[in-house]
Amino acid sequence: MTANTAREHEDQAFEQALRGAYEEMDPTPEAEARMLAALKAAQEDAGGKQPEAEAPGAAEQPEAEAPGAIEQPEAEAPGAAEPAKSARKRIAPWKVALPAAACLVLAAIGIGAVMSQPADLVEPPAPSSPEVIEPKAGANSAPDTGPSMAVEELTTGDGAYLGEADLIDDGLLPYPGDPNTEEYSAVDETGFVSTATSPLSTVSADVDTASYANLRRLIRNGCTLNELPSGSARIEEMLNYFDYGYAAPVGDDRFSMQARVGACPWNPDTQLLVLGFATARETEDKPANLVFLIDVSGSMNSADKLDLLQDSFATLLEHLDGDDRVSIVTYSGQEEVVLEGAKGDDDKAILRAIYRLKADGSTNGEAGLRMAYEVAERNRIEGGVNRIVMASDGDLNVGMTSESDLHDFVDEKRESGIYLSVLGFGTGNFKDNKMETIADHGNGSYHYIDSIEEAEHVLSDKLMQNVVPFADDVKVQVEFNPATVKGYRLIGYENRTMTDSDFLDDTKDAGDIGPNAQFTVAYEVVPTGSAMEVPTPELKYSQAPAASGDEIATCSLRYRAFDDGQVHQQELAVRGDEGTDDDWKFAASVIELGMAARDSEFAGTSTGETALRLLDGLELNEQRQAYRDLVEEALGNDGEPSAIDD
Repeated sequence: MTANTAREHEDQAFEQALRGAYEEMDPTPEAEARMLAALKAAQEDAGGKQPEAEAPGAAEQPEAEAPGAIEQPEAEAPGAAEPAKSARKRIAPWKVALPAAACLVLAAIGIGAVMSQPADLVEPPAPSSPEVIEPKAGANSAPDTGPSMAVEELTTGDGAYLGEADLIDDGLLPYPGDPNTEEYSAVDETGFVSTATSPLSTVSADVDTASYANLRRLIRNGCTLNELPSGSARIEEMLNYFDYGYAAPVGDDRFSMQARVGACPWNPDTQLLVLGFATARETEDKPANLVFLIDVSGSMNSADKLDLLQDSFATLLEHLDGDDRVSIVTYSGQEEVVLEGAKGDDDKAILRAIYRLKADGSTNGEAGLRMAYEVAERNRIEGGVNRIVMASDGDLNVGMTSESDLHDFVDEKRESGIYLSVLGFGTGNFKDNKMETIADHGNGSYHYIDSIEEAEHVLSDKLMQNVVPFADDVKVQVEFNPATVKGYRLIGYENRTMTDSDFLDDTKDAGDIGPNAQFTVAYEVVPTGSAMEVPTPELKYSQAPAASGDEIATCSLRYRAFDDGQVHQQELAVRGDEGTDDDWKFAASVIELGMAARDSEFAGTSTGETALRLLDGLELNEQRQAYRDLVEEALGNDGEPSAIDD
């Protein structure tokens, strides 16, 4: 046996002993972060030089196979405030002489990390706790480049130097955040329709809120209303972000229905009709089988993406119990199950799995979706809630990447009875169009997370209505009275309209609503006495209907209740003198802001300033005051350079 061979065996034995000691201690993610900090500090004190005791084989240890103490980058520690560092800054330190630094690591464990933790956090998990499946070598990790090779020195097999684009594709550098790569679906606004020829308007219910939170992010990054990306302002999602004073349902009705009508603030020739719907409060606690499908590709390597995502999911745990099941599936260049079937109250196992995730590689969303459905099926709870929650920036670049392919795939999987909701994260390369498509066709809702406060709003305050199903295929059909209404225009919901015949066709998919939820549908209405003209073709066989009192419309609601699986229908007659209230005025302000943001051809006199003036005299709660502050911030951005270019 040569001296080098003997040295290698000694190094391997030393590393195995170190790994065994570490695994017995079973430190928390917080402890791992402090251990890492201690190791880095020791390296810096030594001048950042490679210790002489380094064995040749030690530097070749793949990053994913190192003990957990150096597996988690510093920026991924819970609560970390600093943005994630680039690979240029984080590759070299973790490749430095693991055997030589072993004493430093063990000292950090014994003196700083473990002794400062409560006893119940450092004990190994109970035998009944599910095992966290460690990432395979090469999965979710950058390739090993050796201890002394800087990023600039990386080369291809033929000796050619890798450019920055290659390093980004390989996950060795974070996505640069080019603002020009964000994608939004085009909005084709619905114009005015003649009641004489088309008295029916049919839409699928929608409780998504992503657009408002995303606009908030853009405005806080310096955007003016005129600079917001085309298609980013979906008015129905802006309306549905806010709570209104809608009454609870009474009797056997599962929904309440209400209407408010008043003079349109932006058009003197029209009226604004606001329809509000609210579900009953769910009283039965249903066990949940939740599969978190998490994007860990290279584009997620930033503080507003994976870091925020990890902290966001941590807010959910206090609402889960032992009857719930939690699984975690990740996808990047390859998909992987990192946790399956954990009890909902096993916080330690769930948090450990979440905070050990790292971002690198390409984005194969198709493979991740397929595996998530498989895991959800294996852990299905009959009579309970079975839902996948996908979290991503939407930048899918491997497998299915087009909206149409994603649409078809999710449509097919929807028949399994497994719901799919979507959480969007990040800026720069955010693909809103793909995220919305997946949620709309996966029987789930779509939300954008721009802060830990929004995570608490979606995953804590609104958990029941965002996770638990209450009614499926919820459709709204409004029949306008030609005797009192000349024409009308649906505001928002452009990608949620349905054919009139779809309303009674119970095989047609529509929106899904949770308990204690609400949604709003608004129309701009042209009364028969208005000076505004609505083009109406002459029909040879049409007959003018008889007048029907003061009614301007009849609103019908159709849905399949989750509790009995039966289809129900409710109706509400809408009079022209319903009147207005503070909720109506606030909704009008949100609509004006949305029309100003999308530069709507129907905006009339709407501007950010008029949206702000509609709030004068209203008593604003914390949520509505935050909206007012955002409008003021958008107006204050005028003349300032924007961080996001359309």
